[in-house]
Amino acid sequence: MASSKKPLSNKVSVSTPKKTKPLSLLDVVEKVFLSLSTSHKKIKSMTVALSGGRDSVVLLYLLHQLQKRQTFTLKASHVHHGLSKNADKWVKFCEKLCTKLSVPLDVHYIKLPQKKSLGIEGEARRLRYEKILQSKTDLVVLAHHEDDQAETFLLQLIRGAGVKGLSSMAHFDDSRRLWRPLLNTSRTDIESYAKKHQLKWIEDESNQNIDFDRNFIRSKVLPILKNRFSYIIKVISRSTSHLAEAQYLLDDLAEIDLKIYLKSDNYKHRLKVKTLDKLSNYRAKNVLRFWLEMNGQMMPSKDLLDELLRQVLTAKKDAELKIELSKDDEIRRYRDEIYIVPKKQKHEKNYEIIWSGESKIILPNGQKLTFKKVKGGGINLKFLRDQKLKIRNRQGGEFFKPDSKRPTKKIKQLLQESDLPPWEREFLPLIFVGDDLAFVPNFGIDIKFQTKAKELGLEVIV
Repeated sequence: MASSKKPLSNKVSVSTPKKTKPLSLLDVVEKVFLSLSTSHKKIKSMTVALSGGRDSVVLLYLLHQLQKRQTFTLKASHVHHGLSKNADKWVKFCEKLCTKLSVPLDVHYIKLPQKKSLGIEGEARRLRYEKILQSKTDLVVLAHHEDDQAETFLLQLIRGAGVKGLSSMAHFDDSRRLWRPLLNTSRTDIESYAKKHQLKWIEDESNQNIDFDRNFIRSKVLPILKNRFSYIIKVISRSTSHLAEAQYLLDDLAEIDLKIYLKSDNYKHRLKVKTLDKLSNYRAKNVLRFWLEMNGQMMPSKDLLDELLRQVLTAKKDAELKIELSKDDEIRRYRDEIYIVPKKQKHEKNYEIIWSGESKIILPNGQKLTFKKVKGGGINLKFLRDQKLKIRNRQGGEFFKPDSKRPTKKIKQLLQESDLPPWEREFLPLIFVGDDLAFVPNFGIDIKFQTKAKELGLEVIV
């Protein structure tokens, strides 16, 4: 008897996945914004770096739209370099645009130094960042996109940069509060957004000047590469991400080496060096690079870094090591530590400042003193009822007795016996009550002025 059931088909039914609609540019920015707000503290304020060019205008519009979905305050910041005859017109354009959108605008006027050690492009960029980063805001938002990233990578490649330089620009730079939400967006997508929304922007005539390296790469080099390799921008973007991950690993390794081999938890401005020779040359240089970056220094050339490591490892313990790091700073060695020291420190031979209850005082040499009332510590406040607290620099012949079990000593002798580097001794401020020396930073309070457990004292922090 034949079966009434229909034969099974050998065809497999496959459901076709629904095509997802690509995210709009606004959705892309919002997605990154939400991920930032989740991984970091809540973002309450943002400042857009507004040049007036197409990219920054698009970014301003996007963040202005994002305000309707998310809660944060938005303002813009424009830097007037004075390099173009049209610079004043650009300021007016930005003012008009921000007025239209009801976005507050800060305009910064800067003048490039006569000696441009970084070149016109480099100095302008340095001063621009310097001004914009002064903004009191949670995030400074920049309009760099995928094509900018490719240009930066090629520039760094030409300069022979290492892993950090080749990783180019970060999407988010926590240390400087920088955010680049369009870094995975192409120039074409930004152009399309600007046309669709009929936006207006200014054209910087200097962008056509191929004497500038970036402009040369943008207008001459990248078009050839794109013509041969249509996917080159995406590939470079992927490579910079890989390099950024490699740099994170190198930074992690440097921190491990600092803690395990150098036993350094506090490496601000100074670094123990006696155990650097326990590391391979590569790891030792990695530690030095990390330390310099943590102290806000620009990366030295390979030759300078090699020479720095050589001198640090071979110099005798009592040798006076001094290596120029930049136009402002130098590396010095004292005993078993190296220091980053300003080359030119302001020094007033004789100064005397009367404390009038301020919480902070800036000394003539730039040092900052902080004053705080505490219980059971500091200079006993009872002595300040009838006498003035004075701050002076060393003038010679001062005596000090911070411990009743030890003899009174000259400050000069105490300094010579201490670990304080010679260049810091010169700028050591002394704190007097009336005409009596009461406190010497790093050494303590004279026994006459010490505070008992239940008494109030004045703590002076250098």
